[in-house]
Amino acid sequence: MSYPLDHVSAQNVAHLSVTITGQSLTAGFNNTLVVTILNSYYSANYPNTAIYDVDIAITTGTTSVSTGSTGVTIFGDGHWHYDSLALGKAVTISVKVFAPTAAIGSSVQGSVTATYKQLGDVSYTSETHSFGMTVYGWINLIIYGLIVTPTVTTPGGNLSISGNLLNGGNLASYNANVTVISNAIVPSITSSVYIGEVDPNIPRPFSLFFGLKPGLPEGNYTLTLSVTAIDSSRPGSPFTGQQTAQVQVKRAAAGTQNRRVTQIGPMDILFQILRNLYETFFGSPTSTPTFNPTGSNPVGPVVFP
Repeated sequence: MSYPLDHVSAQNVAHLSVTITGQSLTAGFNNTLVVTILNSYYSANYPNTAIYDVDIAITTGTTSVSTGSTGVTIFGDGHWHYDSLALGKAVTISVKVFAPTAAIGSSVQGSVTATYKQLGDVSYTSETHSFGMTVYGWINLIIYGLIVTPTVTTPGGNLSISGNLLNGGNLASYNANVTVISNAIVPSITSSVYIGEVDPNIPRPFSLFFGLKPGLPEGNYTLTLSVTAIDSSRPGSPFTGQQTAQVQVKRAAAGTQNRRVTQIGPMDILFQILRNLYETFFGSPTSTPTFNPTGSNPVGPVVFP
C-alpha cells in the first residue's frame, strides 16, 4: 500500500545506508533481492535521532535489448511502510522479482526511495539510492540415452559409449566437453570428446572409444560421464552435468582362452562385402563348373570346391 505524502523535500545528504544482495538475476525464474536499510542519520542536536512514518519504495526500470524494451517485474506494489526507525536500526526487505528471457545479457537499473519525517518536522524528507541488476541465462546440461557396447567384456577389452547431450536451459553453452571417468579404464585422449556449442533444447549426440585396464578383477564397474561447458558472458563459471553407466567384466572361459581373436577392421568388412557381391554376379573365382556343349542339362552337377 502507498501513502499520500505532502510537502516532500529532497535530501541532499543521505541519512540512510542501503545495501542490496541478489543483483545477479537468472532469466526465466523468480529471483530474490534482499534490501537492507539502515538509519545512519546523526544530529548533534538530536544524538538519538529516529525517523518516522517511513515509506520505502523499490522500483526497477527497463532496458533496451535486441528484441525490444523489457525489464524486471517486482511482485506486489513495491511499497513497505514502517512507523519508525531508530538510529542504528535496520530493516530488511526481501523482494521477489522476475527477469524475462528477452532480458538475458542486459543490465537493469533499480532504485530504493525512502520518504520519512524527522522529529519536529512538518514536511517529509525523501532520498533515493540507485542500484543495478544483471540478467543472466540459465544452462542445464543433461546426458541421456547412454549405450555401452559391449555391456560384458574381458579385462583389457575395448568399449564404446554413446549418448546425447541436451541443454535444457534458455542460453547456449560453449566449449562443451564430455569425458568418461573410471578407475577401470586406460587414460587416453579418446576417453574425452569436444562438442563445442550446445544450443537450448537441441540434442547433441556423442561417442567415446576407450579400453579397460588389463588384469581387472571380475565384477561390475561404473562409468561416469561428466560434461563441462561455460556461459560466454561468465567464462570463469563452468557448468557441469553427470550421468553413469555400467559395464560387466568377466574373464574368458577356459576353453576359449587359447583361441586366437581376430580383429576385424572397417576395411576388412568392406573387402568382404565387395567379394560377396563379386561372387553373387560372377561366381567364385575358384569354381570349375562343367557345362554340356550341346546346350542341354549339364553332364554333372556344378561343383564349387
